[in-house]
Amino acid sequence: MSREKLNLYDIVILALRKAVNLGADEAEAYAIRIKDHGIMINNNMITSTETHYEIGVGIRVVVDDKIGYASTNNLSIQSIEKTIMDAISIAKASEKDPYWQGLPMPTEYEVPENLYSADLARVPEDSLAEKARQLLDLIISDKRLVVVYGSVSASLSSIAIANTNGVSNIQHLTHSIIYVGVVANENGDVTPVVSDFIYSRTNIPDVESIANRVKDYALSSLRPVKINSMKAPVILHPGAVNSLLQYTLLDAIRGDNVVRGKSYLTGKEGKQVFSEKLTITDNGLLKNGLFTRMFDDEGTAMKNTLIIEKGIVRGFIFDNYWALRYGSNSTGNAIRSSYKGIPRIAPTNVIIKQGDASLDEIIAETRRGLLVYELQGAHSSNPETGEYSVVATPAWYIENGVLKPVRGVMLSGNIYDDLSKIEFMSREYMQKGHVVAPYIRLEDVNIIVKG
Repeated sequence: MSREKLNLYDIVILALRKAVNLGADEAEAYAIRIKDHGIMINNNMITSTETHYEIGVGIRVVVDDKIGYASTNNLSIQSIEKTIMDAISIAKASEKDPYWQGLPMPTEYEVPENLYSADLARVPEDSLAEKARQLLDLIISDKRLVVVYGSVSASLSSIAIANTNGVSNIQHLTHSIIYVGVVANENGDVTPVVSDFIYSRTNIPDVESIANRVKDYALSSLRPVKINSMKAPVILHPGAVNSLLQYTLLDAIRGDNVVRGKSYLTGKEGKQVFSEKLTITDNGLLKNGLFTRMFDDEGTAMKNTLIIEKGIVRGFIFDNYWALRYGSNSTGNAIRSSYKGIPRIAPTNVIIKQGDASLDEIIAETRRGLLVYELQGAHSSNPETGEYSVVATPAWYIENGVLKPVRGVMLSGNIYDDLSKIEFMSREYMQKGHVVAPYIRLEDVNIIVKG
């Protein structure tokens, strides 16, 4: 059978059979094909077209509770067979894993809506270029604005998985993302970069909405005022919420960190840890979610997992290995960054339940405080302790409901303490990265003004 006649599903089934014939006690084959093409913008110009292709298969084998992994981007039968032999050789040379309890068992799949669009999978490059030109024209129609960077892209992914326990399936996924970063310059006053993105699983997103958002945020950041350091309420935009939680709470809810005692939440399941206003789920089945799929990268069905309920820790996210070590079941959170490596635990769509107040109402309720759009330096936060020190940019000082731009402002504190002091959560919400969040007002945050 030639390579041209094999689709991804054929490949993983063939690889599985060969792995067993070559001596594997257990085996898993994972294959992926990705096509991603986009139009790039730099400094008010459409500068390039970029197309990325990736195709490959990864083989995980188990021999006498020893694990080996190898991969190849050559999908010929000969190359796949050599890759399997390499994985078996690695397994035989490895130490036994005393915690190994087997590959995942089959689970019942639910097929979420809007995972795939045939139109988006075949969208012509000209359509992306037209959207990029519209985005650029809408923003630079105001001469004070510069598009520092941006892109309009579309992606098609096909993922196939099979293992010796009977897991076998294939899924096709599409998405389109528009990403843009803008600065405003008026009489020598240059704002920080204001960036934003918008996505769709089934079509190219609305250009006008993202253009208007970044324009408004950038222009409202001109003519900053001076403020003093203080301890005051801080309203976090969903983008800032994502930045802060990405390197703290999202690490803490990972089951491997919990089992190894490297999570702030280890031993806290069933306990009141955060504000009663905080309820969080990890929902891999969220309709139109950026990280929604039918199954994860071990072939386990995606789920909707309750993590925190009214401040009480209820659960964690797991792949198969760490779930079994914890005495639980996989939550469908085994994710690979490439076919070249084994899965790791990662969130899907982390949903923070929104509140009842509008953003305008929350601002009006803030006599003195800060509205923060985005954070820089969140990657240096400590996920085990929750300590953080970040730059708030762009940000606006709130005085009796009136917003005034500020610069050179930092926030510091402990995110786990802060999440016990939530005062308001907005009705408005949006997905930024893995986090689907409302605006959140935290009380008594350390606001430090440099200079």
